[in-house]
Amino acid sequence: MPLTLPQVHQDLKLWEKIEIVVGDHTSEGRYVARIEDFCSQGIVISNPEFIGGSTLLRDNCHVAVLVTREDAVYQFHSNIRKISTQLRTIHLLTSPQSAGRVQRRQFVRIELYGKIAYANLTDDKWTTNSGGQIVWREATAINVSGGGILINVTDNLSAQDVLLMKISLFKKIGLPDTIAGICRRTFRYSKKLFAGIEFIQSQQLRHHFSKQEMKTLPQSVRDLNQSAQHKLAAYVFQEQIQLRRKGLL
Repeated sequence: MPLTLPQVHQDLKLWEKIEIVVGDHTSEGRYVARIEDFCSQGIVISNPEFIGGSTLLRDNCHVAVLVTREDAVYQFHSNIRKISTQLRTIHLLTSPQSAGRVQRRQFVRIELYGKIAYANLTDDKWTTNSGGQIVWREATAINVSGGGILINVTDNLSAQDVLLMKISLFKKIGLPDTIAGICRRTFRYSKKLFAGIEFIQSQQLRHHFSKQEMKTLPQSVRDLNQSAQHKLAAYVFQEQIQLRRKGLL
C-alpha cells in the first residue's frame, strides 16, 4: 500500500529511494535508503547508506527526509529507530504528519563520480612561489549541487582554503570549466578525507582575492555568475528527475 503525504504530489511507494539528513546545516550527515514496507508504526526502510557529511545516525534521533517529485523536492520530519526481530534488525521512520516544499538548491544534488583537478591557492601561496605557478592535484568527485561539490582528496585541505577547480561536467553543460571555490568543511570516513567545497560566484571574488591576485586568475573564474549557477542548479534538478524516471533513484 502506498503512503499519502499531504502537500506532496504522488504517494510514497515501495522501493522508492529517499534521502535522510541528520544534524544541523553546518555539520549535517546525509544518507540514502529505500522504502521496504509501511506499517502501523511508520515506514520500514533499508539500511541507510552514508553519502556525505559529518553527523552520524543514532537510534531514535530526529531526521529530515527528502523525497523528489517532478515539481519540487519535499521534506518531512521523523525519528529513526532500530527494531530487532528474530530475523534481523530493521530501520523504521516514525509516521510523518505533514510535508513541505523545500528550496531546490538547498538539497538537490546528484552523484558525480569521476576525477577532477584542483589547486589549493591558500596552501601553495601561488602568488609568491614558483613565479606564480599553480600546482594542480587530482581528486575524486562524489556529488554536486547548484552551490557546491563534495570531493575525496588525498592531500589535506582545511576549512576556508580557497581553490581553483577544473570540473569536466561544467564544460559539458556550457559552464566555465575552471572555477573558484572555498572549502567549507572536511571530514574523514573509512579513513578517507572528504571536503565540501562551495562555489565562489564572480561577485564574491573580491572577498577572497586581492586586486593583484585577481589579475592572475583564469578568465573563466569570472564567468561563474548568478545566472550560470542557476543553470547548474536547474541541470542538477532535471538530472535527478531523469534518474528517478529510469528507476535509478
